[in-house]
Amino acid sequence: MKKDVSRRDFIKMAAVGSASAATILTAFNPKDAIAKLPKKWDMDVDILVVGAGGAGLAAAVEAAAKGAKVLVLEKTPAMGGSSLICGGALAFAGTDLQSEKNVKDSSDLFYKDLMKVGENVNDLVMVKAYLDNQLETYNWLKSLGVKFNGLGIASGMSVPRSHYVTPKEVIKILGDTAKAKGAKIMLGTGVSRLVLDEKSGKIRGVLVEKGSRKIYYGAKKGVILSSGGFSLNKELLAKFVPPMAKAKALVGLGCQGDGLKMAWSSGADVQDMPYIKATFGFDTEASSMSEFALVYYKGAIIVNKEGKRFVNESISYKLVGDAALMQPDAIGYQIYDAAIRAEGNKDQLARTETLEKKDRIKQAATIVELAKSIGMEPQVLEDTVREYNANVEKGVDPQYGRKTLVAAFGKPVKIDKAPFYAMVSTAYILGTYGGIRVNGKAEVVNIYGEVIPGLYGAGEIIGGVHGAAYMTGTAFGKALVFGRLAVKSILS
Repeated sequence: MKKDVSRRDFIKMAAVGSASAATILTAFNPKDAIAKLPKKWDMDVDILVVGAGGAGLAAAVEAAAKGAKVLVLEKTPAMGGSSLICGGALAFAGTDLQSEKNVKDSSDLFYKDLMKVGENVNDLVMVKAYLDNQLETYNWLKSLGVKFNGLGIASGMSVPRSHYVTPKEVIKILGDTAKAKGAKIMLGTGVSRLVLDEKSGKIRGVLVEKGSRKIYYGAKKGVILSSGGFSLNKELLAKFVPPMAKAKALVGLGCQGDGLKMAWSSGADVQDMPYIKATFGFDTEASSMSEFALVYYKGAIIVNKEGKRFVNESISYKLVGDAALMQPDAIGYQIYDAAIRAEGNKDQLARTETLEKKDRIKQAATIVELAKSIGMEPQVLEDTVREYNANVEKGVDPQYGRKTLVAAFGKPVKIDKAPFYAMVSTAYILGTYGGIRVNGKAEVVNIYGEVIPGLYGAGEIIGGVHGAAYMTGTAFGKALVFGRLAVKSILS
């Protein structure tokens, strides 16, 4: 098996899946999958939102606050979707919290970082829409009573930009606010089809099927698809980005691709599918974000089962995930020492207490003993650590070019203070960050770039913002920004 894989090799493999997906799109007849207007609507509102995650609830609050009659339909029994179980980071720039910490940030710097981590294939219109609305969204959250717990730096950032929240609290605030302002939220209600007004060419509502019963919900002004991604749909993953089909997923239970299929049925274009990636840093048996730690952003190195490094540990955890999935059993061990552990426990994204309590992290007095505890050849791991430490002293990394701890921040440190630790890690899909194409107004567009009347997209279901890789906090941030932006477009 090839141990070292370039991004070019990885994208070539992903392109095979994209070609398969293109065949689906060109052979698809929209009339076969879109419901026709009913004789009578079971309920007719101004704005209909499909999905009650962060994007859908943000849209509901915005719509209800402006006096629109809004209905939110959620497939699962609970609100929140993937937003509920995310790491709680929101990427904002120019905030009062940053000022308090003497962090100098701006939309311009945010833009440079987004484009760098996205390898300049981001959709510039989408990036601009995010940046133009991000600071106002931060202040909007504060006005609703959302508490920010701290500030940190993570993947893709040149300065601390992760504004930490408790996802459960944010979802509760959004849900309670939406309902208090008059929005109706229906749980356990999955949508099966969009409804098309063939005369006007406008998406006019949705069809819900419960057993043999067909229920039609109309939307006079617009339908917003915010139903999440397709991380739990192995068939779709295999079509679009084959390497991801073997990755584990930690997402909302509704992420089956329903919204993506409905968007296709209306002729929607897609973008960024080959760039869908898994996030490295999870325990191999993880079931929650508490079993995730980015210790390598504090100085750990990552080795494969043979005890050898295979990646530059400072790059985006999505790109580290790409490399890890190409290793034997898709496993990489985070190797670090007492000093790095202490630094990690100061950061929400690098803490290991939960995993230590579950006895998922090995500890030893020497590197040799550590290697034995994880079934690794002691001499190989010892040589790897010794060589790495020597190169840190020289300020070089001839193998993989690591110059920083994360992105452009921090200097690599030696691993030499006992005890030593090993965390077995793999890559989990936290979201399919490619998706349907929308414009800067959150309007869904077709393959010719034409707006599909009455149809909008927000959250994980849309592509464009991230490009080839992902900056921490921009998924949750994108959900809130574009959920509100969709409503503003509809009501403008």
